[in-house]
Amino acid sequence: LPKENFLSSVSVNTFYEPYFEAGARLNFVPNDKLAVSVYALNGYNIYEDNNEKKSFGMLLTYALSDKGNIGYSSYIGDDSFEGDTISHLRTHNNLFVNYQIKKLKIQVGGDYCTQKNSDIADPTKTASMYSGVLSLKYQLKPKFAIAGRGEIFNDPQGFMSGIIIDKQSKYTGLSLWGATLGLEYKPNDNTYLRLEGRQLQMDKDQEIFYWNGKSVASRTEVLFNIGISF
Repeated sequence: LPKENFLSSVSVNTFYEPYFEAGARLNFVPNDKLAVSVYALNGYNIYEDNNEKKSFGMLLTYALSDKGNIGYSSYIGDDSFEGDTISHLRTHNNLFVNYQIKKLKIQVGGDYCTQKNSDIADPTKTASMYSGVLSLKYQLKPKFAIAGRGEIFNDPQGFMSGIIIDKQSKYTGLSLWGATLGLEYKPNDNTYLRLEGRQLQMDKDQEIFYWNGKSVASRTEVLFNIGISF
């Protein structure tokens, strides 16, 4: 739920992960530490099937203790449009760790994804991307907490983030790092107010943002969010 997140803004790598899907799921919990889920899906971040091929995935989570867990998730599938005879088989791997040390909560995650026949320079080669994120949340007082996040995202072939033309007239995918700092106030368990500041910095030649009448390679934003759950 949004109230359980450290921050309200979404990291870039989370945005491109397969976080909404349609299909069937089988859960298996052999003991109180291990949980296994297996998926049969229509595709990668799509609800309605766009071809006759099905995708598959899995999620493994293991409880290290009552303080945290470690997990691995994967996806494999080809979302090429109907009639495309060239395979674009995608394999996505995600590893994450959640842990709490007294008042400090820690989240670490990393992604590595490949897709066949998707290289910009040579369409017969396999393209790859990687990303990583580190999030921290410290409970200052019962109702006040501070959180921070650092992230990197590198998709040089643009098979996930899309292909752009940079300042050097080169076709490329997105490459960036970001930092976010936030303050949270929770009057009660079902309500929160968050003030966040975020900086996204692209590769110096990727001027994808527009500010003060010119294209720039960085973006600074301030966010204020209110959440109520019932």
